[in-house]
Amino acid sequence: MALPQKQAPATDLSEKYGLLIDDIASMRTTVRIQLASVRLERCDQARNIKEAIDKLTNKHYDLIVCDYNLGDGADGQQFLELVRRKQLLPMSTAFLMITGETGYQQVSTAAEYSPDDYLLKPFTAETLGTRLLRIIEKKEALKPVYQHMGAKGDKAKALAACEELLEKKTRYMLEVLRIKGDLLLAGGRAQDALALYEEILQQRSTPWAEVGKALALKAMGDPAEAQFLLEQTLVAYPNYLAAYDSLADLLVKTDKVAAQQVVEQALKVASTNQRQRDLGSLALDNKDYSRAEDAFRVAVERDRSGFFSSHDDFAGLAKSYVEQDKINEAMATVKDMGQRFRSTPELAGRQAALESQVHARSGNAAAAQAALAKALELQKKGGLDASTSLEIAQACFASGQPEEAKKIIQMIAEDHQENDKILDRAHAVFAAAGLEEEGTLFLEATRKSMIRLNNEAVALAKANELDKAIQMLVEAADRLPNNAQVAINAAQAILMRIQTQGMDLGQIGQAHRYITQAIRANSQHPKLESAVAFYRKLAPPGARPLEA
Repeated sequence: MALPQKQAPATDLSEKYGLLIDDIASMRTTVRIQLASVRLERCDQARNIKEAIDKLTNKHYDLIVCDYNLGDGADGQQFLELVRRKQLLPMSTAFLMITGETGYQQVSTAAEYSPDDYLLKPFTAETLGTRLLRIIEKKEALKPVYQHMGAKGDKAKALAACEELLEKKTRYMLEVLRIKGDLLLAGGRAQDALALYEEILQQRSTPWAEVGKALALKAMGDPAEAQFLLEQTLVAYPNYLAAYDSLADLLVKTDKVAAQQVVEQALKVASTNQRQRDLGSLALDNKDYSRAEDAFRVAVERDRSGFFSSHDDFAGLAKSYVEQDKINEAMATVKDMGQRFRSTPELAGRQAALESQVHARSGNAAAAQAALAKALELQKKGGLDASTSLEIAQACFASGQPEEAKKIIQMIAEDHQENDKILDRAHAVFAAAGLEEEGTLFLEATRKSMIRLNNEAVALAKANELDKAIQMLVEAADRLPNNAQVAINAAQAILMRIQTQGMDLGQIGQAHRYITQAIRANSQHPKLESAVAFYRKLAPPGARPLEA
């Protein structure tokens, strides 16, 4: 049998735009020369993460070549995870990691966000060019899917593109199946996702399919089976980080001590600021204050670039000090927090709330009340994020103002009705005040009231009392900008009125506003696609398009 003829590469790097990221000037020069020798002439350079993010924000790149060590306690893997989570890097952009770390393969293959490939130093220009062509070829093959993904993508079109590629028997079948599973889960189609993962696992065992199956089972209301499957996956694949993260998320609801142990294990595979933060938060909830201190200190001290640390790290460290009566260390941490971040209302509110808690613990009631008054003033102005507001609520409990605390928590719980992580943190505020059972009842009552509001409005709409339904939902949507469900229902009620009573440009604009609000709140909401489709069906020529 004749061997197939070797084909010339279909991709020409001279047509691509690249970004080279390295903190060492001599290395940038060396790699830049190598890139030019393989015809990648159009290549910008970045010395650090800030420059890289600025460039990614303002320009599209076909590929990124990034060194693993970026200085200031930052590394290329953290950078990759940051830009993927913030959706600054399109899936169509290839990412090649350059590293001298021989153990990086274990980290990259186990990470939730892996580079398309990595290259160990030293390497030749020819090897660099071959790797780049290989990953660019894959990106080109999957472009029909990638073009419909991202914050402004269309899951239905992305799924259809997956089906087309699967029918064509693409050489990247497994990657397409993985993307398809993610899309089904994100679209609320857990049953279809489960069937897909089971079909894949009948043919071969692969860790991402095992984790996907567990997530589908969890979404279908079977957390016990999901937990068992994730535990079994970690026996077979002890370095697979997504399994650790998924198991910890599952255990947080029922056994936070076990969840903390899982995060500890994950940190032995790969230590990131986010996992240190998760460990610190769990340790605080478990009253393991010494371990919380250690975890948050690592998160605070490791990253001097400022891109991976968060207000939560400093707040957690300060609280762990307070619980151990290390008052001076706690106050120093709060002050250091102000030096590490740019001035914002959130920073000012968080610092004031933390100062109040530290003073309350030290017995300085007057100073605690003064700091709390400053925090509450910022809270009343509105616009603070959930973490800051919950910090202020905790300060209210610490200074003997429980009703003010509950008022803030109720607002947060209503606004973030479907965000389990924020609701868990709200419950933790009650628990820290010694009111765990009351917090459970309070949050459950708030959840039921929001469900009742939505149900009553939907019932009014179905009874053709659209004006009443719209008034109820619009008032709620304006009050709760982060509640995607309420915004979607408001938009759909307005669109139903247009469908019934005829086009009104003011109303179609209002529907557009609430759908856009829902997209900002939760672009992956399972009911968003139907609202977007309804809008596009009714919107007349010239109406504002939806970027979803």
